[in-house]
Amino acid sequence: MNKKQDIIQAAVRIFAEKGFEGTTTLQIASEARVTEPLIFYHFKGKEGLFSHILEISFREYFSRLDTLKRDLGTQFERIKALLDLHFRLVEEMPDQAYLVVSTCPAKLNYPEHLCTKNMHLQRERLEAYIADCLENGIKSGEFQEVPVHETANFFIAMINGLFRQRGLGLDELDGMRDVTVGFCKRSLVKG
Repeated sequence: MNKKQDIIQAAVRIFAEKGFEGTTTLQIASEARVTEPLIFYHFKGKEGLFSHILEISFREYFSRLDTLKRDLGTQFERIKALLDLHFRLVEEMPDQAYLVVSTCPAKLNYPEHLCTKNMHLQRERLEAYIADCLENGIKSGEFQEVPVHETANFFIAMINGLFRQRGLGLDELDGMRDVTVGFCKRSLVKG
């Protein structure tokens, strides 16, 4: 691993533990075993490093969303794949997920902030994906009649809640995946 990656990994851990305000570049440098000027060289300071972490977190999220298969057997299997993607993301990148949900809501009043742009894009993409599943599932008779827009918003709220698990001290996800998928299946699938 190179020094820049060492800085990023150390910063993610410390920012997630202490928050942006409670973290110093000296702490990050010490944890990454680099000199403090190296942080400024790569990122121009703490704010630049934090923004970089948010950017790569969103990039990874959207990359995973792009790889979601659209041609699974049933519409419920597509919804299950979307839920699984989010569970895996929280399991594999808990600190990054926590940083996004703990930081970005406060930035939504700033239209040009990277959080605002990416959170709006996330919402649009999730709503389109879920609405497509619901509409096709209702049309094919797989799903019960449900209000599409409202149900899509419910799913988005549930997904956003999943990202908040760490902040709520509910890091333990065992069993939660099965309960969530089971609940969604009983709520949507006929019979």
